Parts: sequence; C-alpha cells; structure tokens
Amino acid sequence: MGLKFPSCLSPTAMFRDCLYAHSNGCDVMFSICGARGDLSEIPDGPPVDYGSTLLADITYYYNLSENCIFIDCEGLGDVEHSEQTSSSYLTDRRYDFREDIIRQDGPFCVITQEPAVHCDAAHLVPWSKGDEYIFKVIKDRHPRYEAESVPSISGINDVQNGMLLEKTMYSMLAHGKVAFLKTPNYGLEPDDLWRFDQGPVRTDHITLQRLHKPNVHNPGQLTTLMDMGCLSPYVAFTLGANVDVISQGSLPPAIILDYMYGVAAYKCWKSRRRGDAHSVMESYHQEHYSNIPVIRRSPHDDAHGPSPLQRNRYRKVDVMAEAMDDLNAVLMAIQGITPQEAAKRREKRMEAEELKAQEASRSKVMEWKKTMDADGS
Repeated sequence: MGLKFPSCLSPTAMFRDCLYAHSNGCDVMFSICGARGDLSEIPDGPPVDYGSTLLADITYYYNLSENCIFIDCEGLGDVEHSEQTSSSYLTDRRYDFREDIIRQDGPFCVITQEPAVHCDAAHLVPWSKGDEYIFKVIKDRHPRYEAESVPSISGINDVQNGMLLEKTMYSMLAHGKVAFLKTPNYGLEPDDLWRFDQGPVRTDHITLQRLHKPNVHNPGQLTTLMDMGCLSPYVAFTLGANVDVISQGSLPPAIILDYMYGVAAYKCWKSRRRGDAHSVMESYHQEHYSNIPVIRRSPHDDAHGPSPLQRNRYRKVDVMAEAMDDLNAVLMAIQGITPQEAAKRREKRMEAEELKAQEASRSKVMEWKKTMDADGS
C-alpha cells in the first residue's frame, strides 16, 4: 500500500517546511500513520537514498510495511477551548496538574527558562480530550514501541502528558504551530537535526520545532550570535531555531510526543485538495475518536465567552499583532532584551505616562483656581 503525499499532505509545504525542520519525511509519515514504511518516487518502488537525497518538490509515496494507526485529524480539538482551559483555569484537578508539572520540570519554562509566573502547564494531548482519549491513543499505538517505553498513565492530567511552557509558546503549541520532536526516532538521529542544544549531554533529545518557517528566520544571525556566545534559548527560538527541552525531571514518552507531532504536522501540511486520503482520515476519526466525550466548559464560562463576531474580530487583530510581535521580538533579541526586561520597560513607560497625565491634571486644576481667584477679586 502506498500513500501519496499530495493526496493527504501538501507537497510544496512538505518540501519547504520539512527541509526547514530538517526532516526526511519518514518521521512525519510515521507519526501521522503510526506505521513504518519507506519513501519512494514510484508506487511500491525502491526506497530513496536517505543518506544522499533531500526531499524535492515532487510526489513521493510512502510504502507501508504494516497497518496504519492514524492520528485523529481533529486531535487539537477546540483551540479556543483549550486555551481558555489552560492552567490559569484553576479547577482543583488542573491546579494540582500545574503544581505537579512544576515539581517535575522545575519552576521554569522547559525552553526559555522563563519563571513559572510567565508559564502555563501545557497538556500535550489537549486537556479537553479527557482520560478516555489518551488511554485509547496509548492502547492503539503501543504495539509500535518497545514495551519498556510505553508509559503507565493515570489520565489526561498525568505529568507525563505535560510540560511547563512560556505562555506564548503554549499558545503556539495549542494551535499546532509548533510541536515537540523526540530523537532518535523512526527516520531521524539527533545529529540530523540542527538545534539549540541546552542542558546535560544525553542520548535522546526532545526538541521544540516550528512547523512553518517564520519570516524572521535568519540562519546567518543565529550562527553569528552562537559564535559570539550570546545566543540564549529565547533568542534562538525567536530567530527560528529548533530548541531542546531542558527539564529537572523525566521527559514525556515518545508515544505521546510522536502522536501529537503527527496531529500538528497533518494540520499544518495537509493538502487543500480533497482526496482519498482525506476521506480515510475523516473516516478513521469518525470510527475511532468521534464518540469519545470531550471535557466541556461550564455553562457559566460559555455564557461569558466572546460572541462569534467578536472571535472573528479578534482573529483578524491577532494576525497583525502576531506579525508585530515577531518583529518586536527579533529587535529585542538583537538588543539582548529579555521578555522580563521588556515587560518592566513597558510598565515604567505606563507609570511615566500616568504621572504625566496626573501632572497635566494638576496643572489644569491650578489654572482653574487662579482663574477663579482672579474673577473673585
């Protein structure tokens, strides 16, 4: 059986972004299909030479050697729901989850080392999917992994399903713009990936990847800053680099990371053309995942949420805001300004503006008093 890239994934997006992410395509297809196979240029043809061949902007076939255990094409769920039920949405269970994650990872973002006050305890499999969903993912996919690497997990709020992330990165994860990639995996070794390595030397790595190349990606500047010894993980990520996770505790299991990488990759790179593969993915969702109940917000939360019109307006504003944020982040990174320093500067500017407004108000009052005194005399 062969799966053709254009029937389920956009070949242009795969070509551009797989090369940017330093992927050879096999690892992506394994994460989506849950099945091993090889890339070839013709159906059931010989494998490409992975050692000397880079993905070209042509059609490839993924020739399977085992049955597929697909990801859920709706695996990210309701993104707005997920963000509104982040770790700041403090039910007792979610408060415990945040505290457990901080105990596991330490009180810092696993990527930027931002303090916990600026972070969310991010679920890898979204919280709204619930316990039954994550149990099914592990039950279905465990035959593809060695027995000792398959976790015994207590549910969606198990610490093995989470990491502490700076809030902006959490939002990108929830929207499927970034994903965690574990190496070695089926298709890639750690040395195949250019990344900002931090922490102790280890044989396996978990790396946060952008699945689309950002407009601010600047390999030359990355190299220059690295040579100067002033490249922080925050600056590296801002400029488009892959950045390794650093954690005080154990890292999430590959079975969860691979699954969610496949969910995000399918969302980012799927073809807009409808075809057999899309039908297969949607049928798989209906058969295996659609009947699993999701965790809903309470009616009180729904009653106070934004209207559809407001959400559309927010989305349009967010596009412009995101572009400005990227530009400002790069400028701050070049100047060596951390997010905390930027926040302090904004706070000082606001305080200065408030003092200026108060002074102007006092001046007007004094002028008014002088006028009244003059009229009285």
